This record gives sequence, C-alpha cells and structure tokens, in this order.
Amino acid sequence: MINPALIPKKSKQVVKYYINNLRLFSRNVRLFLVATFFWGMGFSGFMLLFNLYLKELGFAEGSIGNIISATTLGTVIMAIPASIIIRRFPIKRILLIATPIATFSYFIQVSMAEYHLIIASGFAAGLAAVFSRVASAPFFMRNSTAKERPYLFSMQFALMLVAGIIGNILAGYLPGFIERTGVVPYLTYRYTLLIFSGLVLVALVPIIMIEEKPPRTTERMRIHSRRLIVKLFLPNLAVGIGAGLSIPFLNLYFREIFQTRTSLIGIFYGLQQLLMIAGLLIAPIIAERIGKVRTVAISQLVSIPFLIVLGITRNLFFALLAFLVRASLMNMAQPLFTNFAMEKVKHDEQPFTNALLVIAWTAGWGASASIGGILIERFSYTIPFFATSFLYLLSTFLIYLFFVRKGKKISLSSFAPKAQK
Repeated sequence: MINPALIPKKSKQVVKYYINNLRLFSRNVRLFLVATFFWGMGFSGFMLLFNLYLKELGFAEGSIGNIISATTLGTVIMAIPASIIIRRFPIKRILLIATPIATFSYFIQVSMAEYHLIIASGFAAGLAAVFSRVASAPFFMRNSTAKERPYLFSMQFALMLVAGIIGNILAGYLPGFIERTGVVPYLTYRYTLLIFSGLVLVALVPIIMIEEKPPRTTERMRIHSRRLIVKLFLPNLAVGIGAGLSIPFLNLYFREIFQTRTSLIGIFYGLQQLLMIAGLLIAPIIAERIGKVRTVAISQLVSIPFLIVLGITRNLFFALLAFLVRASLMNMAQPLFTNFAMEKVKHDEQPFTNALLVIAWTAGWGASASIGGILIERFSYTIPFFATSFLYLLSTFLIYLFFVRKGKKISLSSFAPKAQK
C-alpha cells in the first residue's frame, strides 16, 4: 500500500498525481479499456431495455426473473472452466472467439418470442460472455504494476459507466425514434436491442490490436489459498444475492410505481452512472489513505439507508435521490474489492479467484432474481429492498470480520489527513 503521507493535499497536485498514475497504463491495458467502452455501451443499453421488452411481449415478473436467471446460470457454469482456459491460452484469442458467440446469442434472444428459446439463447450468451468478465482482472495483473492498479481497476469500471451513460440515453430515446416510423411497441424494443447487441462486436477492433505473449504456465492449476479464497467469496456472494432480489427490477420499479416514461428512465440511469463515475474516480485516493478493504466496507454500509428509502417512499424525488446515491456508494466498492482480492492471492490463483468472485456475484444475482420477481408480483417492492439491505449488511460484516478486525477499526476519522513526519 502506498504511504498516505505521499498523497498530495492540494487539488491541483492531486489532479497531477492522478494523471501521472493513469499515464503508467501500458498499451495493452489502454486497448483493453477501449474494448471495455464498447462492451459497456452495448450491454448497458441492452440491459436497460430487455426486461421492458419482455414485459411488452406479455411476460410476468416471475418469468422475466427466470430469463435473467438462465443467463446467469450460463455464466456460473462456465466461470471455472473459463479460468482454466485463461491460464493456458492467450486472453486475446479467447475474447476473439467468445465475443461473437455472445453477440450471436443475444441476437437470437431478442429475435424470438418463444419463452424456452429466449431462455436457451440467454443461457448460451451467459456461457460466452463470462470470458470477458473472468479475463479482465488477470489481464490487468499481467499488464500493470502495483502502483497504478487501484486506478486501473476503478478506471475500467468508470469507463464502462461512461459508455453506459451513452448507452442508457440512447436506449431511452431510440425506441421512441423508431416508433415514429409506425412500428408497434414491442418491435421498437426489439430493433433497439439488436442495435445494442451489434455494438458489442465493435470491441473486437481494439482486442485484435493487443500484443500478448502466450501464458508461461501449462502446469495443472493448484490452489493453496483455499481459506483465503473462501473468505473473499462469501462477501461477494451476499452482495450478489442481495442485488438480484431488487436491482434488476429498478427500471420496472420506476415505471410501475411512478408511471415514469422510458425516456425519463434512461435519463435516470444516465445520472446514476455519472455519480458512479465520480465515486469510482475518488475511490483510489480514499483507498490509498485508509486501505482498499476499509473503503469497501464503509461505502457498502453507508449505502444501506438509501436502499431502505427505496423500499418505503412513494415520492419520486426521494426515490430518485436514493437510487442515485445507493448506486454510487455500492459500485465504487466493486473494483477495489477485486483489486484487493487479486493482490491477496498468488499469481497462479488469480484467474481461479476472479472466476469465483464472478460466480459468487452472478450466481447470487441469478438465483435471487427469480425470487425477487415472485416477491414483487405478490408483495410489491418493499420486501425485496429490505432483504437486499440485510444481505448488504451481512456482506459488510463478513468483510469486517475477515479482513478489517485484525487491523485498525473502521472509523470516519480515518478520512482525516495524516500529519507528515
């Protein structure tokens, strides 16, 4: 960890310090970040509209939850095999194969109206799309040094959000633009989703330009840090389960509870991602002062009251405020926790560990999305938001128990500047 006393205090110096860390990024890392931008733009627009499209086709929330779960099931099943493949083959080659397969699966998913075909193609998309998620952290660890990594992990997430702002705004307005041509509502969603699926393919251009040597190891993977990996896995699992109960349905929440227009929901998500970007850019500086894991614990803990507000309010202003702040706090934690996990385990264990983190979050999300849909159908949104709050609290407690308790206790006073010696 960098000595906090070396971090500049004046704003101009902080900006220069920040930019100097960004300049350390290698060419391969920068190309991967460009690919991240196109993945983020395509997937964000797709995810914003997909369950609204399914609703237009006549599917209930429970069925929508099952479709979401099918995609995440594919991700969970392939994550460990993906980590083994990533150890043995160049990541560039893997992504050049997996990305077109995922895109084709999304094309099929939005071109069919038959329930079982939608589920099957979503499952196939999950199998292929997981490679980019599992590969990113090991790729960054291979192509960076410890100094710039907190900035790199946060920058990747922030760049996805910048792309997401563009994607969400386009997703809010494209259906209305297409509808003016006389197309029926469900087809406007379908055509827009096909456009966003195609955007994912553009990521292949920077991936092709990456210069990567084959992995040095061909030995069988051996996992030595089992207890540590379990400790990293459990908090992520609790967050994933909690998120799946309510977060996939936030766009439906605004439409059903507040009768919000699709174009306005797109703006809400764009504003949310702006605040998330701000949080992500600030997170590395905070992490250098108080540590990555303490930053994660504090941001998760402070986000919980805003989830509770979403569960109880029927005022659009308070719901929007809670929606924006909650997302900023929770998402600034994710890249820091991944960076922390990669540094805690051995180099050879990094793909496997990252695969387990993906499984923890994705399996939790997928399994609970079906439950969340059923709970919303029967009881509305309050119970899922409260359940999410409890599970986020459980995750924070586990992080404190496993990684913080032996060190200095979490305290807001940790944010105070330290005197230089």
